[in-house]
Amino acid sequence: MKNIKSWVLDTQTKEDIQAIAEHGCVNGACSDLIYYDDTSTFYDNHKHEIWEMLEDESLEHGFKTVFEFMGTWSDYAKSVNSDKSFKNLLAWWAVETVCFQLIWSEEVA
Repeated sequence: MKNIKSWVLDTQTKEDIQAIAEHGCVNGACSDLIYYDDTSTFYDNHKHEIWEMLEDESLEHGFKTVFEFMGTWSDYAKSVNSDKSFKNLLAWWAVETVCFQLIWSEEVA
């Protein structure tokens, strides 16, 4: 199985990566992750990497727990009300984070 970075580079154009980094996955910016079935499958395939990313980001930003870190996210994150919406949130977060890192590191210019 590919890691998230490889998945992004293999499935998204440079323009898509830029758009996701700037606007997030919301409103179909990542056409491969629009439906809950897609985001749930993505989450299930990458959950270990997603949780490692969450732990690293939480510590990097000075939070004691992943959930404390997640509590600072947008109102959308605070409206999670099911397993599928939780998986959707984390799948989008992971892809957005990787896209931002790719743009920031200038791997995709």
